[in-house]
Amino acid sequence: MKRIFFYAALAAISLLSSCNQSPYKRVGGEDVYRIATYNVGVFAKYDESSISATAALMTELQPDVLVMNEVDSCTSRTGNVHQLESFVAAMPEGWEGQYAPALKPYKGGAYGIAEAWNTKRVKEVGGFNVLLPKGDGSEYRALVVKEYENMVVAGTHLEVRSENMRFVQLGIITDTLRTLYGASGKPIFLCGDFNAYPDSKVIERAKQDWDLLSVEKTTYPKGDKWEGLGSVPERVDDTPGICIDYIFILKNGVKYELLGSDVGVGFNAGTALTASDHLPVFVDVRF
Repeated sequence: MKRIFFYAALAAISLLSSCNQSPYKRVGGEDVYRIATYNVGVFAKYDESSISATAALMTELQPDVLVMNEVDSCTSRTGNVHQLESFVAAMPEGWEGQYAPALKPYKGGAYGIAEAWNTKRVKEVGGFNVLLPKGDGSEYRALVVKEYENMVVAGTHLEVRSENMRFVQLGIITDTLRTLYGASGKPIFLCGDFNAYPDSKVIERAKQDWDLLSVEKTTYPKGDKWEGLGSVPERVDDTPGICIDYIFILKNGVKYELLGSDVGVGFNAGTALTASDHLPVFVDVRF
């Protein structure tokens, strides 16, 4: 009951958000791209549907490309809604998306990940999905890949229980993207929930082939800690939790400039703490 009242208070506070300039204002000019990753928790962690609320947060964040983890497609548990289509429809005009099922059939539909992009900022030229093996892990996982005119952005959600399978899945992802795009002259981004801490062996292994762009701050809040803070955190530095969501760029010789990275918590459109059990992560990169 205490947890229910706390979330109700968060929702009420979000309605009081000011119309001030967004704390996550984009930096740089037209040659700077914002890449974001967000585990949206099937848009149903705390509300029946947080699609509209999440779309409002992302509209304020203004990513050019957004990778989303834990997305349902027409499952009974989330009202038989194609969540990616509903999310894209709730975004400003010009957004499109690609869905990558990991479990299908699943509860009458599918469960997986997705990538969405602003067609007014980027032009897609191709894309595909890869079903990653389960092995001794908990379930199958997916890789979504979109190639744009000037970059490639891939998204994934690695195994949660087996570290061995996280290594296997990461290896398949790296080999696939390096083989197909390593010599393309384009920057190649990998985003998602890696289910691994910054000091883990999986992230250490990833850094052999990839540069980490995103900040190593809380992306998965610890509810039992931040509920007792007495006030709603507005900044990631004030939000207790762990870091398991990342954005990388492949080491393939392409020059780039990282202008900034952050994790979104308090927005003018509301608080991310009621939209999902994860927080959105973003980077601003010039290349």
